[in-house]
Amino acid sequence: MSFTAGFAAMEVTVRGILPIGDTIENINYFILDTAKSVIVGQVVLPRAVKRSLAVALTVKVPSTAGSLAIGTFDEGGNFQVANFLRVETPVVERPHGAVGPSGR
Repeated sequence: MSFTAGFAAMEVTVRGILPIGDTIENINYFILDTAKSVIVGQVVLPRAVKRSLAVALTVKVPSTAGSLAIGTFDEGGNFQVANFLRVETPVVERPHGAVGPSGR
């Protein structure tokens, strides 16, 4: 069962440059709706890479999600923002000028 079941989804992009170091393990990074303190998405990335590597991943989250942050949880259950990653939401196009029938 998908976490988006019953919800309209929107696509967000996770972007950043991974830390350089010895690649030891993969880490779960959670996308958090900060207004509701609810996990709305997740990506798995290496803890570190041997050389500079930019990432851009598309993730579906509920369209009702508000302000988003990405990070991990420490041993005490506290959310820690991953400063090298960011979540970009789609730009909403707003109509310009008059809207409606042309009157022809």
